[in-house]
Amino acid sequence: MLSITLLGSAYSGDLSYPKPPQTGVARSPEVTVDESTRTASMEISVLIYNVCGLPWPIARGKTSRDTDDQGKRIPIAGKRSKALKKIGNMLGELRSQGAEPDIIMLQEAFIPESAEIPQRGGYPNWVAGPGTRDLGPTHSERASEEFIAERSALKGEKSGKMESSGLLLASNFPIVDLFNHPFAQWECGGLDCLANKGVLMAELEIPGLPDHVMLATSHFNARGASRVSNERALTAHNLQVDEANKFIESVVKEPLPIIWGGDLNMRHADDRIEYFVERSGGNLNEVSSFCIDPANDCEVRIQWESDTPWYETQDLQGWVSGKRVSVIPIRVEALFDEPQEGIMPSDHNGLLVHYRLSWPITEK
Repeated sequence: MLSITLLGSAYSGDLSYPKPPQTGVARSPEVTVDESTRTASMEISVLIYNVCGLPWPIARGKTSRDTDDQGKRIPIAGKRSKALKKIGNMLGELRSQGAEPDIIMLQEAFIPESAEIPQRGGYPNWVAGPGTRDLGPTHSERASEEFIAERSALKGEKSGKMESSGLLLASNFPIVDLFNHPFAQWECGGLDCLANKGVLMAELEIPGLPDHVMLATSHFNARGASRVSNERALTAHNLQVDEANKFIESVVKEPLPIIWGGDLNMRHADDRIEYFVERSGGNLNEVSSFCIDPANDCEVRIQWESDTPWYETQDLQGWVSGKRVSVIPIRVEALFDEPQEGIMPSDHNGLLVHYRLSWPITEK
């Protein structure tokens, strides 16, 4: 099991990583007022991006899903430490143009260079998800006795957590609080069990907005890459969906707006998508399914290859409006989706969504 013995922890010093409150402000959104409706609004942008920050040799030979003119998949940068620094620098270049995402939520930010991305991108505030030592319970009552009993040492399911969650969030706006939640240690499938996957949730204070906003990101269990049967990987995925929903509901006790996103590992997986939608409780607003409808007046700057774009990707974003502040996506686009000198920065593209936040003006 070479891949197991060579894995190292990017967050071995978990306790030294930044904690809220973080009060830096890199941008104050413009607030506009519609006097006819007595409504105020502002726009913010959120990027989700799986940066493939994997340790050597796991990332060796990986390719993007993008193809060149000959139809061959474009390789990604082999030296991930160098590629992650490049990603941070590209975000910094966007900032110099006034075009940086206000909030970035990263997945697979495992190796130490991942922690340089916020600084290189000019973000004053950032937090990391569960580290290697932030362990949850071994299992819950949701997991069947059969699923727990069939854990395999050969598949990495008994080796413990050798990597962090790989989750990172950086923001132009103050981060008021952080809510980290690792998934149950044994409720995973195959090689995914080597990472301490879970949910990173942060509460942000956006200048000019009357309420705080909750941001949530996760990275659910893979299918083929986990090296276990599809059935076992599906069970692990479903368990994590249930645990994520339960955790988010326990955190958001006030009716605050929520923006969620991440690598949900549901591409071309009807069973996973159906379960995810079913467990949403009818409160699922997903960006691509909203923006593909012309009636919703959401600008699309992505070349979607089908009329079901949520089925073609692992990377999804969505939102829940709050009691006072409503949320609606107004533009969606891809980021870092072009090769540089024939090489892609990651095996995923970034998904950037621009949201309008609106609220009623109340008389003082």
